[in-house]
Amino acid sequence: MAENARRARVERLLEAARVLADAEHDAGHALRKRLRETTGLSSAGIELGLSRCLETEHGAAELDALLASTPEAPRAHVLLSANVFVAALRAIALGLASSASVYVRASRRDPALAEALHGIVPDLFQLSPALSPEPGDRFWAYGSDATLGELRSSLASGVWFHPHGSGLGAVVVDCSIFTAGDARAIALDTALFDQRGCLSPRVICVVGEQTQAEGVAQALARELLALESQLPPGPLSAEQAAEARCQRDAAAYAFELFPAGSGWVSCARELVVPPALRSLHVSWTHDPVQALSDLQPHLTCLATNTPALESTLGKAFDGARLVALGDMQRPPLDGPVDRRHGTSGQLLP
Repeated sequence: MAENARRARVERLLEAARVLADAEHDAGHALRKRLRETTGLSSAGIELGLSRCLETEHGAAELDALLASTPEAPRAHVLLSANVFVAALRAIALGLASSASVYVRASRRDPALAEALHGIVPDLFQLSPALSPEPGDRFWAYGSDATLGELRSSLASGVWFHPHGSGLGAVVVDCSIFTAGDARAIALDTALFDQRGCLSPRVICVVGEQTQAEGVAQALARELLALESQLPPGPLSAEQAAEARCQRDAAAYAFELFPAGSGWVSCARELVVPPALRSLHVSWTHDPVQALSDLQPHLTCLATNTPALESTLGKAFDGARLVALGDMQRPPLDGPVDRRHGTSGQLLP
């Protein structure tokens, strides 16, 4: 009986999301208008995020996995961040899978989706300006590592803490079978949400030689540039634009640089993480596991273009999701996106 109740709560939330995904529905139209005010994304970026990445469709097995990976509790608390607006849906779904009493604190910068969902199913969860978990409660928290560190120290002993902090995605490709379609898929994963999320690709490891890596970098730059006409980035403030120019100049000084519209693609043997400006860094290696080892604590998602590489990476980076190129921003609805700390939570002393 309890399992059926948990499933029903999550399904009601997803049905509300389907209403909001419909641009013809009044609620969907109102959400799009609000997101243009809160996200800093272009209208095209908002629409693609809603149509491609909002988890409105799922299979029974995915929902079973979400319920199985979500511990139950008397109360659940959800602290949302503002980087990727669709992430609010999965986070609230986890809260509802955990408890019938769910308290959500929306991001001050972008509360739009949480508020819109609450407007359709107000009885499913409460929007709260502050969260006060008690021993035995589950606390699902999203934000920067610094914010989560401060939060952890403020929570009561006995709270189950589920932190989801800063992270990034990486791509590993076999250059011998790399195609223009692969480049387009990586560019799309990069441009979605203007590369702000923890699933966004930032680094590309090419299994091959320097000249092959440079070819991959050029292909990615072409696809990022072409994509901007259909999916323009959101506007930057004067301060942000100046910082972006400084970042580009620094990358051009240090690496081979290929312009890519508002962003760029850099290339060097050294593996570095570029800023989240629709920019990628390409390196070459014959051992991608070793090349990515220093980034392991930060990797939330890995994508590749061959089953052999997927198997190798899955064994080495068991805390990161393995997905196909083009699917980094839309993993299955089977539990927390971020698996780096497992799904059982941390019982605070």
